[in-house]
Formats: sequence, structure tokens, C-alpha cells
Amino acid sequence: MDFEPQLKLGLQNMWYPICQSAGVKEKPRGFHRLGQDVVVWRDSVGKIHIHEDRCLHRGAKLSVGEVVNGSLRCAYHGWCYDTSGQCVTIPTSKTAQTKLAPRLRLRSYESQERADLVWGYFSENADEPAPPLIIPEELEDPAYSGFICEAVWKANWILVLENLADPMHGPFLHGQSLTLGRGALEDDMRVSRNDAGFIVEREGQRGVNFDWSEFYCDDSLWVRLDIPLPFGPKGILRILCFATPMTEDSTLVYFLRYRKLSGWKRAYWRFLYKTFWEKQHFKVIEQDRVILESLRGAQSRMAEHLANSDRGVTELRKLLREKIACRTAQ
Repeated sequence: MDFEPQLKLGLQNMWYPICQSAGVKEKPRGFHRLGQDVVVWRDSVGKIHIHEDRCLHRGAKLSVGEVVNGSLRCAYHGWCYDTSGQCVTIPTSKTAQTKLAPRLRLRSYESQERADLVWGYFSENADEPAPPLIIPEELEDPAYSGFICEAVWKANWILVLENLADPMHGPFLHGQSLTLGRGALEDDMRVSRNDAGFIVEREGQRGVNFDWSEFYCDDSLWVRLDIPLPFGPKGILRILCFATPMTEDSTLVYFLRYRKLSGWKRAYWRFLYKTFWEKQHFKVIEQDRVILESLRGAQSRMAEHLANSDRGVTELRKLLREKIACRTAQ
């Protein structure tokens, strides 16, 4: 058994977070996302652009080049590309500059910078315009304050999402943590569909542990969940989760931790997060990383026996198959 071929490297025609905005400065940066090498760079006014990371001359990575006068220049022979990906300079040959350069254009990916992340739209048809990027409203609501947690896990992106669709793992895998050690070890699960995805939740408790998660899957895919904090100040920690496939066996994961606080409580939360909570939360996601990397990828499905407590996992698989079928029909 294997993951569906259309899903191994992520759903196409979707927006994904590529990197943190702060990581792209005056030099271009190269990344491997959805099985593709892309270069992320800023033009002369600081606007982000994403192209295939391959010079059309000899195939050298453009990410090892530089930005010169608002164009991306290859380090190998100086070929330059403008913000649209059009080749504009071939300095080694006047003939090629005149006759070849106008016919050469890099593949481009529509990009946006929002919530301190760089987003790219990966499509099957590079000429189709990207739909609007929908992200959780908390990320751009000034009433919320939060932090970005980034990690790379050696696990397929589907396994990362299935972990988020499985609230019952909380009191077991994370039972010794400060935030996820409370609540019943047995419960029934229920799933409710909506226009953009679904919600999976425990029937027997709410606000005690990792008791529910909401999946949004339209032109972007993300997960929203709450974790109760016992102090610092006491209340709900909202987590917004994203999984960007890199290869079939590695995933870039983001956990954006936000709280709706004001005044001294907001300042206290931000101080305590950096001095205490951040380390505690890294311990929790490290437990997730270790367990997911132990699953042997899609091979684990061959011998699995799912229970009622896995309703979120089965609903996620159903949703992803529906997305494939819908796009195949188009």
C-alpha cells in the first residue's frame, strides 16, 4: 500500500508557506518544496518573487547567484532574469542576447508575504492565475499576539496532518507535559463537515486537553486547534498548523501559537513564552516528530487497524481523496 500518487508530494493548485519572511534578505534563497527546487528573492523594492531554481543556460541553481539592479543573476555565466522570470541579459553573447533571451522565461510561482511567512502557489498549469490566499484570521487580527514555530520532520506531510486529526493521542504521547496531561483516556469522537473542511472533536470533554481540531482545505490547507494553558496567564492557546511537503519523506511544519490578550497580560504572555513556554512546546512537538518518523511512511497503513477514536484520520483521508477526484474531473 502507498499514498495516493497525487498526494505524495502535496495537493497541486494550493497555496503553501515556503519560508519565514525574515529569512529572505538581500541574497536569494533556495528551497525544496513539493518536490521542486525554487528560488525566493527580493527585487529592488523588497517585493518577494518565487521562480524555479534553475538557470535556463546550463541548469545551475539561481539561489547561489545574486540580485543585481532588481534582476536575479546566475553566478555561473551572468544570465539575468527579471521579476516575471523573463531572461533579460546574456552577457557572453550579443547574438544570444538578441535572439535567444526573448524566448526564455523561468517558471514563476505567484507569491505573497503575510503573517511573517512567504507563501507560494503551486499549480498544475503555470499560466492559471492563483485564487485568493485564505489564512486563519487570527494571524492578521491585531487583537492576537503570537510566535512562529518552524521545524522539518522526516515524515510524509499526510502523516503530519493525520496526527493533527487525532486528538486522542494527546493524553498518551504527551501525557507528561504541562499542558496535555489531563483528561480522560477513553472517549468517542464525532466529525462534522462544513463548506471548507471538517471539525473532529471529543464527545466527552472540551477545554481540557487537545480536544478538537478544525481542518480548512480549499485553496490552502491548515488546521486550527486550542490547548488550555494552566498559567502564564491561564487560558486558551490557539495553534494554527501548516504542513508543506518537501519530499515524499520530509515535511516543513509550522505551528503558529497565538493568544487573544491585551495590556499587561499580552506583555506577560510574550515574556513568558520566550523564557518558558517555548521550550515546553518544543518538547511536545519533538514527541510528535519522533513518533511520526517511526511510522515507516505509507507502509504503516498495510497493518493498521483503525478504531472509532480514529474518525478524524478517516475523515481527512476521505477529504483528500475528494479533492483529488474533484480536480481530476476538472
